Amino acid sequence: MPRFDLHTRAGLVLAVGLLAAGCSGGGSGSPLVPPATSTAPTTTTAPTTTTAQLGKYPLAELARQPCRALDERDLAALGITGPGREEATQYGTACHWLVGDQNVSLHPDVPLSYAQTMTEGGRTSQVPVGQRQAVQAEFQRICFVFVAVGGVDHLISATGIPEPGAPQEGACPAAASVVAAALTHLE
Repeated sequence: MPRFDLHTRAGLVLAVGLLAAGCSGGGSGSPLVPPATSTAPTTTTAPTTTTAQLGKYPLAELARQPCRALDERDLAALGITGPGREEATQYGTACHWLVGDQNVSLHPDVPLSYAQTMTEGGRTSQVPVGQRQAVQAEFQRICFVFVAVGGVDHLISATGIPEPGAPQEGACPAAASVVAAALTHLE
């Protein structure tokens, strides 16, 4: 891959820094599950699947067990029919899913240097991901999405790669959807 020139590297650092500054709320936001609509008083009955709370995890736990970042509701909403597959990477463990015809790997805690390396020579832009802003980079049919959580030292990353014959246009939306769902499980 071509090397980052100083201007491009500074732009990525600035973009991720701005994302972190504007989004350092630690993942707080409204969960995807709507509140219960019942007006009856609460009793000691166990919660049902319609009132079940989203599992919330610290970033360090998701980094150790990244497949926990998507629960059964997320898998169904994203059209993922099987469980995630953990993969060892240079930056810890990632989880891989097939989202439609796109291969998506989620890395819950990667350093800024990884984002800089993976965006070298790519077409970068800022995109909304859930309630946050992300840096998205496209390079040779691969899409990278990076969202800062707790500062630029902690980035959640997803990589989208189309299956052979699948359109490249689906890689970024698939990666962004996985990151958005994972963010709802972050404490």
